Amino acid sequence: MKIAITGGAGFIGSHLARIYLDAGHDVLIIDNLTYGNRQAVDPRARLYTVDIRDSKLRTILQQERPDVVSHHAVHYPDTITGERSLADADVHIRGLLNILEGCVNAGVDKMIFASGGNSLYGHVDVDQLPVTETAALYPRQLDAISKVAGEWYVRYYTNQFGLKHTILRYADVYGETDIAHAHHPMTHFIAMLLQNQRPIIRGTGEEIRDHIFIDDIVEANIRALKRGENQTLHISSGRGYSENQLCEMLITLLHRNLDAVHISGTFTEDYSIVMDNSRAQRVLGWRPEIPMMEGMQRALDLWYTPKETGSLQQEMTPHRVTEAMRVIS
Repeated sequence: MKIAITGGAGFIGSHLARIYLDAGHDVLIIDNLTYGNRQAVDPRARLYTVDIRDSKLRTILQQERPDVVSHHAVHYPDTITGERSLADADVHIRGLLNILEGCVNAGVDKMIFASGGNSLYGHVDVDQLPVTETAALYPRQLDAISKVAGEWYVRYYTNQFGLKHTILRYADVYGETDIAHAHHPMTHFIAMLLQNQRPIIRGTGEEIRDHIFIDDIVEANIRALKRGENQTLHISSGRGYSENQLCEMLITLLHRNLDAVHISGTFTEDYSIVMDNSRAQRVLGWRPEIPMMEGMQRALDLWYTPKETGSLQQEMTPHRVTEAMRVIS
């Protein structure tokens, strides 16, 4: 199967490319490298350094004629001015429409659309958690708003042009090592703790979020190549942890005598969210396999060279793991 990955030089996209190549698929990557890393691109893949808004993208799709387009390109605005809204819509809406037009013209069979997850629902009463895919949407951040709009554009192209799709709503994905482009709080906690600096938490840190390790995300995408036609699915752990819990677990695992620093939160309303993944289990035959403690240890190992990994694992004695698990009990 030939697979095109937009944003394929980024965190999730580069992991997908590697596993698809290992499975024998033909992979091309479309990434302007604004947030992606050229060194993360597997040399077995073909890299097209093109912005998804560029008309050249449609030419590339025409020439390559992939069977599946996996859309993981994103825009991360740096400001809170009005320009941010325009830039976000330009990439996430105009860029997506350029891809969808290219898919139709190139006879692409299916699009896998990486949507939002935790950020889509807004405030939900605790007794209503975990939420299903049918819960009312209430996106309050720019990227979440554009993701919801993007989902409807993808569905429109399915209805009008027969382009199959699978929409994957991700929980917060962890396992990053590129601190410059990191977005999961765990990544920042690890980076600071390894430098013996106190981690920073914005707000109270008590809000619960759904977190999932990158390997579980990859496995869901493998299943979505041939399953989940015209479905919207939660790819989540189905469990929630607060930033305070994550930070305390890492402090214990790394044996650091440090406390987190709490600073003023953001202007967005704090809320807790956990996402039900039973539909993905049923439709994709997938389930999250990596519990938080194992995923956290894997995430830590990624920050060490093979020589250094041994010393890290020596620190992670059974006693320390037990102590860390008490944080989440």
